Amino acid sequence: MNLLSFEFIIFFVTFLFIYWLPFLPSLARNQLLIAASYTLIALFSLQFALILLGYSLFIYALANYGDRLLTKKQIYLLLASVIFSLFIIFKYYAFFQESIQIAFSKIGWQIDLPLLNLLLPIGLSYYSFHSVSYVVSVQRQELPKARLTEVILYLCFFPSIIAGPINRATLFIPQIQNSQRALLEPKRALFLITLALLKLFLFSAWLAENMVDPVFNDPSGYSSEQNLIAMYAYAWNIYFNFSGYTDLVTGIALFLGFRLPINFNAPYLASNLKEFWTRWHISLSSFIRDYIYIPLGGGRKGWIRTQVNVLLAMTISGLWHGAATTFIIWGALHGLGVIFLNIMDLVLPKAKHRFGFTAFIRRNLARFICFHFVCFAWIFFRSNSFDNALLMLQQISTLHFPTAAAHYATPLLATALLYFFYPLLVSFTHHIETHSGQFKWFSYPIMLTIILSLAFSLAPDGMPNFIYANF
Repeated sequence: MNLLSFEFIIFFVTFLFIYWLPFLPSLARNQLLIAASYTLIALFSLQFALILLGYSLFIYALANYGDRLLTKKQIYLLLASVIFSLFIIFKYYAFFQESIQIAFSKIGWQIDLPLLNLLLPIGLSYYSFHSVSYVVSVQRQELPKARLTEVILYLCFFPSIIAGPINRATLFIPQIQNSQRALLEPKRALFLITLALLKLFLFSAWLAENMVDPVFNDPSGYSSEQNLIAMYAYAWNIYFNFSGYTDLVTGIALFLGFRLPINFNAPYLASNLKEFWTRWHISLSSFIRDYIYIPLGGGRKGWIRTQVNVLLAMTISGLWHGAATTFIIWGALHGLGVIFLNIMDLVLPKAKHRFGFTAFIRRNLARFICFHFVCFAWIFFRSNSFDNALLMLQQISTLHFPTAAAHYATPLLATALLYFFYPLLVSFTHHIETHSGQFKWFSYPIMLTIILSLAFSLAPDGMPNFIYANF
């Protein structure tokens, strides 16, 4: 059941009515949330629900009772082995199967590995990260051992299981255990859901259908100018899609009495890649930092080792998104970009002036360069294959600027205006969100009617997909 569907709206409104019945204790509400979450997952596939349940029981046993038989290192190793096995079976097997067979064929060995036609269980990439957070937090004694139902709810919580954000156990499980749970900021929640619908139905869906998908599916069938526009359009397409999804589930969670972590903070305002990753998919980038980069040694083992750790962490981040060469290249590009920044920090003197006209020019030039590097890397992230990515780059390299200005002035101008007015849009939406609690309730139906009428009238037909649900 799609979270944007009419069926889900009916389900959710009915569920809220039951969920907030005044005589229900918090334990009953947790059980209702577990039942609702497993129902939604089972509607996708009963097998997915059973896999999640089995995995949840394993995590509960490992975190709560594993220390009776195993050392901390053995617990981590067992957890990593199980997650790695699940990812290999459901997510990476086809990729490695083909790569292994090609490698052996080059030395004259013909090996036919068995085919596995398995669907990726919904939420696997997210509840596996949640489980790491819980097991590690318990072992570090940052969090007391939770009850079985609390662990099950933490891993299956339906607003964030499909595409995040990644919830830290130390922040989320106490919310599950809170006996004084209450409806949180309903006006802000309603604003976030409205903003999400606008982003998803209008901006993201329109860009995907008209500028992104046709070109990325067949770069050679379109001009160099159209390929360039598609690159820019995808940068905004994935931003509106993923930030819109985050707004949606944040609003849903508030209605349920939960706060999700901030996952976006105006990423296209970043002036370098380090800053970009503190603004984009924040819950993932902070997880990669805390559970991969720092355990690898972080910046504690010398400058060269630090750069190796950066590259490994970003490449693993790319591989997490999917079993494809394009994702690995995308992650590695970001890693190399951060390494380049670190080299520049060694070579170039620090800027003396942080304010004034020179600093303004410096910041905006840095933002412009960072944005274009991110857009360039998105080509590999979105392309169906490595060959398609190279073909698109080849098409863009033949760009003739006078032709582009003459025949594609409108979409190029729209892209430029979106980039330049983005800081104002961020400031405007942040201001409304911050002051949403001051709005009168009667204004919301008017606002909803205007915004949703605009979105649905201009948006393409069909239900927008959630890009990050595929990872």
